[in-house]
Amino acid sequence: MSIPNNGESAAARSTPDVVAEKLRGEILDGTIAPGERINVRKLGARLEFSHIPIREALRVLEAEGLVETSPNVGAVAAGVSLSELEEVYDVRRMIEPTVAQRAVARMTRAEIDRARAALRHLEELEDATDGIDDAIINAHREFHWALLAPGASTVIERTIQGLWRTTERYVRLTRGAALPVADAHHRQMVELCEVGDGQRMAELVAEHLRLTENAVKILYKHETTS
Repeated sequence: MSIPNNGESAAARSTPDVVAEKLRGEILDGTIAPGERINVRKLGARLEFSHIPIREALRVLEAEGLVETSPNVGAVAAGVSLSELEEVYDVRRMIEPTVAQRAVARMTRAEIDRARAALRHLEELEDATDGIDDAIINAHREFHWALLAPGASTVIERTIQGLWRTTERYVRLTRGAALPVADAHHRQMVELCEVGDGQRMAELVAEHLRLTENAVKILYKHETTS
């Protein structure tokens, strides 16, 4: 999971930003497979952009850990591994429970209502959709950010965004089947915000992350060995 889009229109962004967003989406959803070479010339012809914004976009994605470059091969979509997945969830468990506990202590009535509305939207999409799609991924991200935002700084936001981007890639590669396993946790999280129980919130977020990690790992192993 990562932080919601800020609503900025494509027209207001630079060409490298637009290219980076397109490539990011294709890497996250597996259209560009892990380890696949990214040919700048062919990509330019497909996207109808010159090589300059494409190379700038690749540098952005390299900084995000989604692209790797080498002198002999050029740019490739970053590989995936069970060890990376475990390491990222380990870092998330170090950060998110603490942020969630602080968020509960700071939440206003409006912010609690926002989290409840985000959960309602997520559940409506899950009920109406067979499987996983971008709308559910985005709604899931927005719900979790509504819980953490009151306790986050700009640096925390940027850090969590990067971690969520990585784990979201694994969720997409496993067809998102891990997302519904923790629906009961989602409802409990909102209730804990209501009663202001930050300690239990921190414990539940850690438990939620362990459950999600285990589900993604099982599905990842299945996808990579089948």
